[in-house]
Amino acid sequence: MTDVAEIRDVRLCLLGFGHVAQRFCEMLSDRSTVLQERHGLRVLVTAVGTGRHGSFTDPIGVPASEVLREFRTGVAGFAGDAVPAAQLIADSGADALVESTPQEHGGATAIAHVEQAFDSGLDVITVNKGPVAWAYGRLKANATARGRQFRFEGVTMDGCPVYNLAEFCLPGDRVIGFRGVLNSTTNYALDAMAEGASLAEALAEAQAEGIAETDPTYDIEGHDAAAKVAALANVLLDADITPDDVERDSIAALTADDVARVVSYGRRLRVICSGTVDEDDAVTAQATLEPIRSDDPMYWISGTSSALVLECELAGTVEIVERDGLLTQTAYAVYADLLTMYGCR
Repeated sequence: MTDVAEIRDVRLCLLGFGHVAQRFCEMLSDRSTVLQERHGLRVLVTAVGTGRHGSFTDPIGVPASEVLREFRTGVAGFAGDAVPAAQLIADSGADALVESTPQEHGGATAIAHVEQAFDSGLDVITVNKGPVAWAYGRLKANATARGRQFRFEGVTMDGCPVYNLAEFCLPGDRVIGFRGVLNSTTNYALDAMAEGASLAEALAEAQAEGIAETDPTYDIEGHDAAAKVAALANVLLDADITPDDVERDSIAALTADDVARVVSYGRRLRVICSGTVDEDDAVTAQATLEPIRSDDPMYWISGTSSALVLECELAGTVEIVERDGLLTQTAYAVYADLLTMYGCR
């Protein structure tokens, strides 16, 4: 048990307070005793910014449970008017920014938040793919130059360790390729279409299950998969690419008959995310629709499950599988990054 005198206060500024951020706050509340006794951390929130539901600030910081209470008693909103993100970050007095604002093509908003945090002396945790997919090299260099930490485990496989595995469990090795199934919406839709549903019916079912967004275009057009490929390539293969450099396929025009034809040959359609680096350090990256045979491990990845195979120079083939990853797993990625930053001992 940690001595009370050894407990460290860690203050957070949260930008974005959707389902992931709220679940993260619930996790902090539920595990507050564990955080203090096992890790010597007392986590407080000094600021929360949202796009449409106002802002919350407290210069000293309050427990996550109080932030949730303020939000929910305000009928899903904070009493304070929305404060511009740059001002909220600069005035937060926080140790770290947790960035979970909505995805956008190009990632400009989230990238600006990360840069503002570094400029204000904050470490950063993000579950927004934009900063890692569109500007990883620049942001990593910025963090290093300012002595800040930059963590992003939740951008690819919910809470399943990918980047932490490569960083901490493969010392002295080099990842030279990866291949995986990483988008739950397309995976779910392809399975439903294999059973005779139209794409529209499959997406409606996925939305009812809370798997697909209200507007699933980002997923079915392959943008989400391409962003994950770019993030993986930038971090694991030392690439310098964006999602626009990733070859991607859309499933928007796919019909149930198309899927049935593939199934009749004993195969399944999957959006395969892959990247490789050759001996000249040239990187090839893609997110393409492929018919997969039953002897391929990706054949068995269905619904909200995901998988990633890493090809390493020394460790060989390392396969990572997450079964039925959802909201809690993504919130756990933020929790894990927080502990990696401040509390693992």
